[in-house]
Amino acid sequence: MKIDKTNNPISKTKDFEAFIKKFEILKLPLVIETSKIQDVEKMTPLSKIDLKFIDIRDINPELDNVYPFGILADTLETYKIIYLFPAESYYPVVATFNKNGEIIGKENLNVGGCGSDCGFTCNEYVKIYSDLKIYSVDSIQSYECDSLGVKENTLRKYTRFKNGSIHKNGKIITTQILEKNQ
Repeated sequence: MKIDKTNNPISKTKDFEAFIKKFEILKLPLVIETSKIQDVEKMTPLSKIDLKFIDIRDINPELDNVYPFGILADTLETYKIIYLFPAESYYPVVATFNKNGEIIGKENLNVGGCGSDCGFTCNEYVKIYSDLKIYSVDSIQSYECDSLGVKENTLRKYTRFKNGSIHKNGKIITTQILEKNQ
């Protein structure tokens, strides 16, 4: 097997370069409204070769697709990519890599409140600032439901949120998800 000047197998290096090229450059500050990233039909999913660079333990790659969303513009020391991971709806994940394609960190950017159910509405946003600080928030309204639908006078309004940051060395640190009644 051929080795490049960084002692990596050339095929892995070339695969990683091809993987990174699938991500469009994103400008900061970046706002992601999760309800607006669900239309993935026009996107090209990551290939099976690409999936070796991300953690896919929770999905079946034969049935579920992972989509490239973008790469943060500052690639001087590390690559910071965002991809869309499948669940009830697609959610954004940030992953950082060193220049050799080795993963440094990975963090789910959503706060897990959005979904669809009787009497349930939500607005989830993720903001990544120019200094690489992260703020994820979901404003939720929910009602209790029975077989007839929404039960009156059971409205609950609350927010779920977390903060974090992507460090220069590629480490990603976030708080626990917090919940606050409105």
